[in-house]
Amino acid sequence: MKQRPALSLRRPSLFSAVLPPTLHHCVLLFTLFAGTGSLLAQDAKAPVPGASSVIEDRKAKQMIEAGDARYDANEIEPAIELYKAAIDRYPASKWRYLAHLKIGKHAFLKDRKYDLALDQFRRVAAPENKDIDQVAEASLFIGRTLFENQKFEESFTALRDVIKNFPDTPYCNDAYFYIGQGHFKLGRFNRAIEAFKNVGTALGKDAAESDRLEIGKRLYIRIDDQDLTAMASTEGLKVTVETTSGDREEVLCFSSTPGSPTLMGSIKTVLGDASPTNGVLELSGTDTLKVTYLDKQTADGKLNQLRVREIRAVGQARAEVVDGAFADPVGAVVLEKPAFLRVRDADRDITKKQDKLEAIVRIKRLDDTDATPAKSAQTAAATDPEEKPVPKYKTIQEKTITLSEQILNPTNASVHAEAFIGSILIVREGTTNAAALHANVGDYLEIEYRDELNLSGKPTNRVYLAKVIEGNLSPLQVAEANVADEELKIRIPLETTEALTKIGNIYKEMGLNLQAKDKYKQALDEVQRVARTHGTMNPRLLERTYVQTWKIYYAMDDLNRAAAQCVELQRRFPNSPFVGDALLLMAQVAQKKGNFMEAVGVYRRLAGIKSPLAAEAQFGIGAALEAAAEAQKQKSHLDEAFRAYKTCAEKFPASKFAGDALSRMADYYYNKEDYSRAIDIYEEAIKMNQDSKFLDNILYGYGRCLVKMKRLDQALEKFRSLILTYPNSPLAPKAKQIADAIEKKLVGGSAKAE
Repeated sequence: MKQRPALSLRRPSLFSAVLPPTLHHCVLLFTLFAGTGSLLAQDAKAPVPGASSVIEDRKAKQMIEAGDARYDANEIEPAIELYKAAIDRYPASKWRYLAHLKIGKHAFLKDRKYDLALDQFRRVAAPENKDIDQVAEASLFIGRTLFENQKFEESFTALRDVIKNFPDTPYCNDAYFYIGQGHFKLGRFNRAIEAFKNVGTALGKDAAESDRLEIGKRLYIRIDDQDLTAMASTEGLKVTVETTSGDREEVLCFSSTPGSPTLMGSIKTVLGDASPTNGVLELSGTDTLKVTYLDKQTADGKLNQLRVREIRAVGQARAEVVDGAFADPVGAVVLEKPAFLRVRDADRDITKKQDKLEAIVRIKRLDDTDATPAKSAQTAAATDPEEKPVPKYKTIQEKTITLSEQILNPTNASVHAEAFIGSILIVREGTTNAAALHANVGDYLEIEYRDELNLSGKPTNRVYLAKVIEGNLSPLQVAEANVADEELKIRIPLETTEALTKIGNIYKEMGLNLQAKDKYKQALDEVQRVARTHGTMNPRLLERTYVQTWKIYYAMDDLNRAAAQCVELQRRFPNSPFVGDALLLMAQVAQKKGNFMEAVGVYRRLAGIKSPLAAEAQFGIGAALEAAAEAQKQKSHLDEAFRAYKTCAEKFPASKFAGDALSRMADYYYNKEDYSRAIDIYEEAIKMNQDSKFLDNILYGYGRCLVKMKRLDQALEKFRSLILTYPNSPLAPKAKQIADAIEKKLVGGSAKAE
């Protein structure tokens, strides 16, 4: 029976894109583009219990919370060090995954250190982590990190894993989006379109039950109705969206993919006065949206049934201390000067006039009422693991402040903005000024705002902390220098080592080998000094020195020592993600130098260990053996290569290399003129190789087999698909030549197809 339509809105999750739900027959749904939110906004929800004790878990959680407090106060370095301390001190705690995730997000989003971020995300996505949401988010970030590193083929594999392992979640939509972006950058426009069409086709249970839309986010409409698909695929289905403030727009929904029963459409939303039929939904904080379409025939035979769904427009509030231009958040305010405050909450824009809202501002001070002098959260975590690292504050003063809607364009008669701004003077404690807040250097200014309407459906307090400093903002740069002195002593030499290695690489590329050798030696001396003086007390640091040393030896082309360092890294840190990278690169270098059997040996070592690169290594075995067969004219290597590819396809069916391995197996049968078996494998390879850079090779080989079997119509279809999808492929001209010959033959010509 045809179901009554259900509409859903999802709460935007951090870093996700378009998130509609899975549908049943004739279902009407709505979703939107996600907001960005706070960088470390993930709640510290209780993970699945691990092997650590309850006490260790509690202490690790407290360290992470202390780090969150520092991060929210814009004290980034102390926050990151607290996350690292939680990992180092409690390596078996279930909370370590959350710490890795937060470090990875900061490295990815703020520092753009993609290698560091990738390492952190891979640790979170480990099979031992039973928190599905953490694993899903980390898996998505693995794909995004590879995408940002321009490693598109690798990113496709990671993103397809997200789609396979976490269906009907917001992460699937992001995965499709980045797959589309990757194909677009590679010039595979048809593949990009296919991926983009799938953006918005997945939504979890929470989203399906949501009835709220964040103002300013794009509204997506999704309908499932098999009866409408044929008509709507060409003409589109009209859906009407009305608001209580008077706007009325029509949205055309089309099939998401040819033949699909799912219809999708979208419309932009903004704050503003209603202006019907202009293609944009203008909303205010009081609006409810009514979305309707006419179901011309239901499953039970009823005609012209109106399907209706209502959504409440809301804002997702944020409270901040900002600079004097009310532009960017700041982590500190200056004593004897005004502090500038901002609250963003779109649903408080309720009239055409300048609206107002209230927030609470406080001066807070670290509570030093204990008998012992108070320690900062960072110092406590670093020196006394038994001491609770969450800083305790006491309120010194509290005021209610009125903030006014920001006027963005003074010439407009109406005022519509999500930002409400104001300021308050911060004076030294003991000064007489009833209108000001009184503080000392080292205190904190806190702004708190009660967000009554939001995507969660529950009132939420939004809080932001900024430190009170003396003079101007420049001292903020050194305000916490004493906190991380010891870590700084370690980090600077390691960064120096990286810089020296890069300089050596530049000299090497310029042919200045003596200068390059000198820089490499300096880098090697520095990293070995750090390993000797600090490595024994800090396992995480020691692992970094092994990685640095391997990179230096590799840059020096001293592959034997690089290999030895890699073996030692694997022995001391068997779970390090860098072990696989080292072995893989060494095998690739050996293969490029023509040392094929040496490469096979290294690939086999990598394929035999627990590594995310094992599939690539198994494929590499086949590729190296195939290259050896060609170079040494030994056909026996081809049989070995076939078996290696077969192992890759069977052992790693979900990897991106499985499809390529099947393609090579099909080529093997083609060369043996066993075309039927080749076609069976090509067909399977196409299903598994949706994003592979070798899909043009697969289509070309498939077409050639069909030509040999005199199935010219089907062969022509494969060659046309290659030409259309991969116009820049080196095989495209040859495919066009064969396709033209087939067309002539099919119309009665005698041109030879191949």
